[in-house]
This record gives sequence, structure tokens and C-alpha cells, in this order.
Amino acid sequence: MGPRLIRVVLACLAAPLPAQSPPQQLAAVREAATGITAEALGRDVAALADDGLRGRLTPSPGLDSARAMVARRLATLGIRPMGDSGGYFQQYVVRSETLDTAATAVEVGTTRWAYGTGVVVTSFLTGGRHTGPVVYVGRGMRAAAVGLDPYADVDVRGAWLLVHSAMRWPAGITPGALGVAGRDYTTVLDEARARGALGIVTLPTPAIVNGWERTRSRSVVGRDLDPPRGRAYSAYPLPRISIAEPVLEAVLAGTGHTAAELLAADSTETLPASFRAGTLSLVLPTTATRFTAANVVGLVEGSDPAVRDEWLAIVSHLDGAVGRAVTPEGDSVYNAADDNASGSAGNLAIAGALMRGPRPRRSILLVWDSGEEVGLWGTRHLAYGPLGGRLVAMINVDMIGGTKAPGTNVPGEEELAGPGEVFISDPGPLSSVLAAHVRDALTVDGFVRARTEF
Repeated sequence: MGPRLIRVVLACLAAPLPAQSPPQQLAAVREAATGITAEALGRDVAALADDGLRGRLTPSPGLDSARAMVARRLATLGIRPMGDSGGYFQQYVVRSETLDTAATAVEVGTTRWAYGTGVVVTSFLTGGRHTGPVVYVGRGMRAAAVGLDPYADVDVRGAWLLVHSAMRWPAGITPGALGVAGRDYTTVLDEARARGALGIVTLPTPAIVNGWERTRSRSVVGRDLDPPRGRAYSAYPLPRISIAEPVLEAVLAGTGHTAAELLAADSTETLPASFRAGTLSLVLPTTATRFTAANVVGLVEGSDPAVRDEWLAIVSHLDGAVGRAVTPEGDSVYNAADDNASGSAGNLAIAGALMRGPRPRRSILLVWDSGEEVGLWGTRHLAYGPLGGRLVAMINVDMIGGTKAPGTNVPGEEELAGPGEVFISDPGPLSSVLAAHVRDALTVDGFVRARTEF
């Protein structure tokens, strides 16, 4: 499937000199693509997914080796470097804070509960002492269409939001009845951010308590770009914790509500109206470190002076997700061959074809980003960094090596691409112009559109 998909990508970019007619454009693209072979792609995938690279985690020596391989190829092709200081590497910084659970605690008044006894931390980004009033807001969801607004009569700025498990929908309400997330309804995570809340406290419901030991035993780390950039897949900025029942009783003292009442309401879905409770302090001592990672970035300059400063990006993430299991044969390396050595090799093939063929009108920014598997770090740095302002569209090349064998029908693999099939997701309503180019490209050379996803 690899060479076939890459020819579709090249067809999407086929817009060289204005004097050339469409047939001439397509002929030039076909000729440039003839150097793309399954054998060459296979060699690059094998090199990037070699055991010695250990899965290319961000950061790691294996990812550094993969990055150096890509940079050497770009230099050989004569592609302009677009990284820092005239090189191919675009660096970014990640801040990491590791929680000292032995000193973590929660306080109500003069009473203090230790980590694992009175509180567990689900996630956080910044350590320190976080003190503020507690405001109960049910499940924390706001949806005007169904009359849900637990924030109408309470001010939650600088307050902890006390909520039931966010994993359940309010009784009698389905996602379909709410409309579009972020527009027609918002979750407690959205509302806490938008309203300036201090953090989120989850009630010790049976579902939460059942997972308490698992949460307590794991290492809690907060990591994100430094400085933070973008929102998609970024670390949630506010601390999220769960408290034990004695802590909940202390917070509710003097409100007329009890822990038993709120916990029972979680089952009956007869939730009390929002109310203000006592003050809670969370002590989060952390050890902070920083590390540097990088994208590999090069530019194929466009041919039309009128639009060559409008860049199209072709992006593949170079990193992989490293697991921690061992096969019966003793293999502990998650090679990440499909996700995403295959896409990264495909991006290298595209780079070569672009340099062999006629230049597109707009410039093409070729990107092998990192940190994708752990928070889209490289992608967010690219989009919100110095190069992002010129980007007008992006094509993502990811996991192009997974196909099912001819004639097979394995349960769970029905939707995998088969021999000669290409799956393309176009941007749909985000860009009707780019969507049209993608659909047109799917007909090039008799490609059959087996399925599209919008």
C-alpha cells in the first residue's frame, strides 16, 4: 500500500508551473514517483524500526539516531534546512515535574491526610500548595439544550470543583441529545479551565475507590511544553484529585450535606443543587527537570513567487510508543514499525520524489515531528512556533504499513486496508478546497476510492 498512497499525496501537491496543463502535471508527477518502490520503503522502515533504536521514545538515543538518519537524507537530496541555527533540527523544551508522594497531602482546617490515605492525584502540571474553597457542581457538565447549568448560581473562580465521576453521563441523557462537544455542551474539564477554577476534586464513588490502589501505586508526573503551546492533547493544566470519605466529610461540615448523601446521589442520579463548602489545601511537592527534543524540518521551495510563501506541510511523527511487555520469545522491544516508521519512510520517499519532479507552486514543508505519542509536543511547537504562521494546509502520513493479507478475514481486522486499497481522511468542512483536491487525487491513474472518512 505504501507507494500507492504516496502517489496520491504527490497528486494532491501537483500544481507546478501555471503554463503546464493538467495532463502534463500528472505525467511529471508519475515520472517523479517511479523511483518509489516497496523495496526502498521497506529498507527505510527496517532502519527506523531496528531493535537498536528501541522504539524511538521521546526523548531517547534511538530517536536521536532516527533523527540523524532523516537529516542526512535531506542533506543528500539538497533540501533546505528549516530548523534552528541553519540546521534541520527544530528544538523545543519539555518541563517535567515528578510528584513526591511521600510528602503529598491534603488539608482541611488543621487536619492533614497523607497521600494514599486521604488523597490520590490523578494528574497535575505544576506543583506547590493549592488552597481554595470547594464548590459542589454535580457532574460539572453544562448543556443549554437540556437545561444543565450547575454554574448559574455559584462563583467557581479560584475554587475546587467537587464532582461525581466524569465517566458517566447524567441520567436520561445521551451524547446524541447534547449536540457538538465544545459548542453545544461542555464538560467539567472545559468549564474549570474557562471559569478560572483551582482544580477538580472527584468524590470517592465506588468506581473511583476501586481504582484507588492502582492510582496510588503509580508514579505521577506532569509534563508539557515549556512554555505551553496549543491545547489539543496538551497536559491538563489544573490538578485533578480524588479524596477519601473522611476528607469529604470534613469539607462538607456546616453545609447541611453529608458524604453519604452525595455518594448515594451518584447511584440515584438525584443530585443536589450546586453549593459552596469548606476550604481545602493540596500540598504538591515536586522535583522539576527539563529536557530538549526536536523535530526534523526541511523545505522544498515553491515555483510561484505569488504563493511560495504559503506553505503546505507534509508531516509524519518519527517517535514511537514504547511498551513494557516481553513476548514468550523474550523480545521486549516495541519497534513501532507501522506507527510510525512506515509513515516516516513514506515521508522520505515523498521528499525524494519532490526533488526529482517539478516544483509545486507553493513551498512544501517536510516535517518529522517528535513527542506525538506523549502529547503532540512537536506538532504543537511547529504550529505555534516561528514556522507555523506560513502554513496553509497539512497532510499527515501515519501508519501506512498496516494491511491485511489477500483473502484473509480476521475478526477485528475487517476495516484494515487490503491489497491495492488506500484509506484517505480528507478535512471535510474544515477546508472544502483541500477536500476537493484530495478527492480529485483519488481518481488519478485509476485509483478507486474504496472508502473515505470525513
